[in-house]
Amino acid sequence: MKLSFGIHLAPRLFLRHEELGKVADLVKMAENYGAEAIGTYDSAFIGDDAYVRTALLAMVSTQAKVGLRPTNPVTREPQVMASFLATIDALTGGRTFMDIASGDSAVFNIGYKSATRARIEDYVQCVRSLLATGEATYQKRPQRVRWTARVVRKRIPISLCAEGPKMLHLGGRIGDGVTAGTGLLPEVIADTVARIHAGALEAGRSPADVDIWFTTRTSLHEDQEIAIKNVMGSVSSILNHSMRSTLEGKLVPEDLKPQLQKYVDGYVLYEHVVSEGANPRRMEDLGLTDYALKRFALAGDPEAWIARIEDIADAGATKLWLNAEGGSLDRQLHYMRMLGEKIMSRFV
Repeated sequence: MKLSFGIHLAPRLFLRHEELGKVADLVKMAENYGAEAIGTYDSAFIGDDAYVRTALLAMVSTQAKVGLRPTNPVTREPQVMASFLATIDALTGGRTFMDIASGDSAVFNIGYKSATRARIEDYVQCVRSLLATGEATYQKRPQRVRWTARVVRKRIPISLCAEGPKMLHLGGRIGDGVTAGTGLLPEVIADTVARIHAGALEAGRSPADVDIWFTTRTSLHEDQEIAIKNVMGSVSSILNHSMRSTLEGKLVPEDLKPQLQKYVDGYVLYEHVVSEGANPRRMEDLGLTDYALKRFALAGDPEAWIARIEDIADAGATKLWLNAEGGSLDRQLHYMRMLGEKIMSRFV
């Protein structure tokens, strides 16, 4: 069974000059193991500058697509984003992409609200128009750039990150792709694909024209229990932002809805993705941990990963975003090697 893998990298919160060589090794290793894409987060709340980090990944990569996953339309003006995308596309010879979402830690931790679907659609169309023609409007404001004639590609792939029914439909309608954070249960995968395809058909597009990827919350470790412990912060975050707007249409078991609503109502923003923070503890206290792990996580030793990936692929998710264990660059290199040699080699 052949699968496609994207590797999410966050090399260090703040890279030092002497570590740049190890970052290059990490990128080259991911590419050599068959990664089709390399992405990195865009949140100043979590760590260093995403534009600088992406430029570094672009300059040391040679094969994989490189881009932000995700960015948002609240903290990034479309003119600035279009310029960034054109720059990275030039650095990579036409290998950049962009994932866009409504906004999470980057937005809420500076007191803004997440973007509406209408704003996301307006933003995507604006960025596309700036790249293609040099002119656009955004929120009824005129936009203009004067470098369009020199871009490598007039259209750079933009995927919508979607966790709810309406965003999945929008992604099918306007996205070059959809990065689904809906979960990895068979019934969820089938529902996700169906909603994306429905959006594409409504717009008169072929469903095959929408590239569908599934994001996983991952932790790879030789010790199964440590891997599960290490993924708790990430799982607690996606449980919140995949459910916070509404529980309707998200295939949540009826008996868990009261606990889930209580969880999202009390989510602690300043402890976002902290593995031993308040959010994983509340998730456990409310009896949601097992469900969250089953729905969103890919965590354990290599054997557990292989078994889970096979189940996910059988259910229809054959394009997966992964990351290995975090921490120091030496630690990331160790687990990237394990990921590539023991897991990715089975499916690429």
